[in-house]
Amino acid sequence: MLNILFNPKKAERHPIEMMLVGLFYASLSIFLSLWIFPEYSSLVMVFFTVLSCLYVVQGAIRIEESKEQNIKSEKWILKEHYRALSFFLFLFLGFVLAFTFWTLILPQKKVEIIFSLQNSVVEGIKSMISTGKATESGTVLLILSNNLKVLLISLIFAFFYGAGAIFILAWNASVMGLVIGNLARNTLGFIALPIAFTKYFIHGIFEMLAYLVVALAGGIIYIAIWNGDFFKQAKVKKIAIDTFTLIIISIILLVVAALIETYISPFI
Repeated sequence: MLNILFNPKKAERHPIEMMLVGLFYASLSIFLSLWIFPEYSSLVMVFFTVLSCLYVVQGAIRIEESKEQNIKSEKWILKEHYRALSFFLFLFLGFVLAFTFWTLILPQKKVEIIFSLQNSVVEGIKSMISTGKATESGTVLLILSNNLKVLLISLIFAFFYGAGAIFILAWNASVMGLVIGNLARNTLGFIALPIAFTKYFIHGIFEMLAYLVVALAGGIIYIAIWNGDFFKQAKVKKIAIDTFTLIIISIILLVVAALIETYISPFI
């Protein structure tokens, strides 16, 4: 596992193991935040989770930017990006599994402390949808506009901080873990987990893929500027086309997610 933690090339070849790494670091971050900053644990645990994975994520983005130098076609580079996306996705799944597990296992009072900010966000979203959905089409637009804001924030974080967009992913994982864990806790416990995961992952997976894709796009631009490739005429066009394509793909994924969340998820 240590080889994967500090070797981005190794990590891209073993995304399943990265899920275990994400699970371990998110779990460790929960207990460290409770021990060191109990009053602010809901936010500190996200920062600790991000810090623990920052090096390997930044390394993976550097690998993707280096592929821009030998780009053969847009189809080829998108296939190459699949490895990094699977790496990010499984890392995110590890985060979600950890936050879900501890939401189920820990006493309710501890959960309320650890996920206090996440719970306020969930309640805010519920209130916003209940007061604003006159029609299903209105709900789609409401969900889509909210997710587009998150998408823009992810792009900005990645553009200015490289792997900084992982903060958005870790935060969303903590919110999703809380929602899934509470749903299972309030029904049949661990037995209800498959249904709870299906209910939220059927649309959540598209949302996370959208954020991952745009984070990769922003990260590629960040590394390209850092390395000076963005200012080379021979490379800037290829980088611009690739990142623009990734951004369009992420927006399409969010549209699909909003439609699924409105028309399918409520019936699961």
